[in-house]
Amino acid sequence: NNCVRTFKGITVQRGRSVTIPCFYEEKYKHHVKYWCREYSWLSCSIMVRTDSAQSKGEVSITDDWDQLVFTVTMRNLQMKDTGWYWCGVETDGGAVYSEHLYFTVTSVIQGLWTESLFSAEGGGSVTIPCFYEYKYRNHVKYWCKGYTWPYCTTMVRSDLAETEGDVSITDDPDRLVFTVTMRNVQEKDIDWYWCGVEIDGKLVDSASLYLTVNAEETQTANGDEEKRWSRTLLKDHGEEVTYSIVVHKKPEA
Repeated sequence: NNCVRTFKGITVQRGRSVTIPCFYEEKYKHHVKYWCREYSWLSCSIMVRTDSAQSKGEVSITDDWDQLVFTVTMRNLQMKDTGWYWCGVETDGGAVYSEHLYFTVTSVIQGLWTESLFSAEGGGSVTIPCFYEYKYRNHVKYWCKGYTWPYCTTMVRSDLAETEGDVSITDDPDRLVFTVTMRNVQEKDIDWYWCGVEIDGKLVDSASLYLTVNAEETQTANGDEEKRWSRTLLKDHGEEVTYSIVVHKKPEA
């Protein structure tokens, strides 16, 4: 069931925090959202819900109806937090759920790591750091766009032109980090992205993130303020459907 969409897996270092975005279709805008833990969604234990206390211990949930996303933040993660989790939406006919999300909490990050969620202002720039282990120090780094790795579209690579259009990549092997800068960010750039490492022509490691773009405000002919976003959801049978969200607001007198 892909009516709710999020990461398939994420690795976080012990003691850190993570924010997980859970995207849903517009028809679920006013429904209750929740976050639960267990391998099976039928028996998972609900940790937080949007219709009750939205923060319990180190876990909190926030629903953004405008952007059709609810986010869950887990703080001070420990080894015991490793496991399966679900983004959920309650409906009259039962729960609508996401794919499994597997959390791995480690004492030392291995492989490749970045934050799970970034935000940029429309028309502005964003720089994203991708940290890696020493073993990847002398290998090719790349940045690609798309929900599924390794089928995402590569935008820039460290072994070719390091700037393509409004996107650039810079590798700093001394600090074990490569950074990607996206300039003049627009709503078309809202999507899933991957930091990746390639060895001998093979994609060997990656870390995923989601980029949101805060809508640029414009004025309509009648003086109303207007905000626009776009969203792409994966429907049944793998079909991708993109639609726009428009919010109108009357200016204050």
